[in-house]
Amino acid sequence: MFQYLLAVCLISSALGNEAQSGRIVGGRQAGRGQFPFQGSLRNLKNSHFCGAAIIGDRWLLTAAHCTIGNLPYQLRVVVGSVDRTAGGVSYNLAQIIEHPDFNELTLDNDLALLKTVYPIEMSFFVQPVVLSGNVIPAGIIATASGWGQTFVGSGLATMLQFMEVRTLNNYECKLRHGLQNREKVHTTSLCTFSRSGQGTCMGDSGSPLVANSELVGIVSWGVPCAAGKPDVYTSVPAHRAWIKYTTGI
Repeated sequence: MFQYLLAVCLISSALGNEAQSGRIVGGRQAGRGQFPFQGSLRNLKNSHFCGAAIIGDRWLLTAAHCTIGNLPYQLRVVVGSVDRTAGGVSYNLAQIIEHPDFNELTLDNDLALLKTVYPIEMSFFVQPVVLSGNVIPAGIIATASGWGQTFVGSGLATMLQFMEVRTLNNYECKLRHGLQNREKVHTTSLCTFSRSGQGTCMGDSGSPLVANSELVGIVSWGVPCAAGKPDVYTSVPAHRAWIKYTTGI
């Protein structure tokens, strides 16, 4: 956990005082089986620190800043439960593959693939999500889910939370951010905003953003937490070719 907190501090410093990676505030509690692709990334102490999305029978997608510096044996994923503290099935990891062009300072290409040792057993409560291959325009309603903090300084959510947000184009996204963070919105980023008081928070990094039942983004960074600034995701359509080439799915 110390290693993870240190990594968060380093990334936060790199992004400037107002930006913080990791970070649902103002959401609602998810029902069992509502997000069967949602995974919880845990450390050796079984502590959740990031989310993940099931994309194949041995593959999950998360944020690279969640995994950087970790070896597969140090992490595992739990799937199949909306309760962070109970239930679900745990899978050890055989491989972690960060995007080759991931930049720790700017969080460009902030994606990592997780390969499980054994195939994930699918059920009504455990299912992969389809990778979107379409460019996501502004004004689309999407849904984010995660076990992150429900307000700054709170503990992690016990039950999976979700919220509906609206996508923004990158130009407007940059304008809504301060000068320090505008350069952290990349051509391969996807931004969302709903209202002040609603957004992602610490512990939501790596969690999925879906639209029309397809995975369109992975939580990367934002201004903590729900402070009236857009949240920034790594665009899945922009990286779909790399994901499919690397995994073979």
